[in-house]
Amino acid sequence: MTSIIALDALLLTLLLVIGVPVPLCFAGAVLFLVIMGDFGNASFLVAAGFGKISSIVIIAIPLYIIAGGIMSHGGIAARLVDLADSIFGRLKGGLGIVVIATTAVFGAISGMASSAVAAIGTIMIPRMVERGYSRGYAASLVSVSAVLALLIPPSASMILYGWVTGTSITASFLAPVVPGLILVLLFAFWNRILTRKMPLKAPEPVNSSEFVIDIGKKGKRAILGLMMPIIILTCIYGGIATPTEAAAIAVIYAVPISIYVYRGMNWKDMYEVLWRTGQTIGVLLVLVFFAAMLGRMFTMMNVPQHILDGFLAVSNDPVILLLMANLFLMLIGMFMEDVSGILLAAPMLLPVMQAAGVDNVHFAAIIATNLGMGLVTPPTAPILYFGALIGKTGIGPMLKPTLIFVFLAYLPVVLLTTFIPALSMTLPTIVLGLE
Repeated sequence: MTSIIALDALLLTLLLVIGVPVPLCFAGAVLFLVIMGDFGNASFLVAAGFGKISSIVIIAIPLYIIAGGIMSHGGIAARLVDLADSIFGRLKGGLGIVVIATTAVFGAISGMASSAVAAIGTIMIPRMVERGYSRGYAASLVSVSAVLALLIPPSASMILYGWVTGTSITASFLAPVVPGLILVLLFAFWNRILTRKMPLKAPEPVNSSEFVIDIGKKGKRAILGLMMPIIILTCIYGGIATPTEAAAIAVIYAVPISIYVYRGMNWKDMYEVLWRTGQTIGVLLVLVFFAAMLGRMFTMMNVPQHILDGFLAVSNDPVILLLMANLFLMLIGMFMEDVSGILLAAPMLLPVMQAAGVDNVHFAAIIATNLGMGLVTPPTAPILYFGALIGKTGIGPMLKPTLIFVFLAYLPVVLLTTFIPALSMTLPTIVLGLE
């Protein structure tokens, strides 16, 4: 049985490496186990898959995707960029800080890293190039900053994590916030260092009164968009709505703001937005369906226990266990985007985390930071390739700044998050009263 599991893992990895769409990779892994394993009548697996995608919790993710799509097309991204530019744009390397700030905020609105790359990258990369930034650096900064969408709530990835592991979603939202804020500061620091020798063009200087007036004007235009994540989180943590109900509120809020206030789209555009987001949602649900089936099969074959036994065979020291779990998550993140990575890795590593004495809420921050780093870590780096596509550049010019951000920003945050539980446990403890 162990050899079948190893062959299935090898097949899944091979399909991912050669570029087969991720849902079909999981489908192939399921089909292999059905043929080679001893599951008898495997019709119960279909019921397991449908049971997962019909969960009320999962409905929140499509709703957040729709809300993010509406706000992206409705002009919120451009207004966020203008506001951040009015605050930071006149600093040396300030446009890089604009990218980091707006990507973090838009990632919180859309809940997905790819949406943040598409919305912010199409606006900011040309603007950065005009002001003297290299195109490769601009695309790299947008890509690595987009992964903040996993850490800043509400995050679609944390909804999935809470659902898969049975952990409070509201606590899972809060766990990666402090690591995310540390990451923002590190990005801003390294942006300042990396742009020192670039021939950057600064905007015309203004006096303090003009500066304040400009911020007020841009802030007024962007305030309704900025209110969206605040409304969502207030509803959730104020006990007004569940995460799923808050996602529905987000959609209801986004439609009139985008069409009647910002006038960035009309009802005809709504069809295109729903069509595109519907394609994303369809792929996501197919992925969840097959991942649920594969997860059930792995559980029946005691794969999580085998992984724990393998780790314990190396060492039972909690520090070593956590280092091995981090390495496992980094490898998963290199080959899969965050959704499939969480669906696969979270249930398999839970026994390891329990053996190391790690709380499920703490594990939420560990898995978010690790998979986030994997999204922009070569060789596969799905978000990095998407950023190259949006930025109309190759991976080569993006590689040096990306590796600096990965090794000198992401990796320290991953290690700090792993070995200092207070970074991820303090906010849930204060807000939710966790013990």
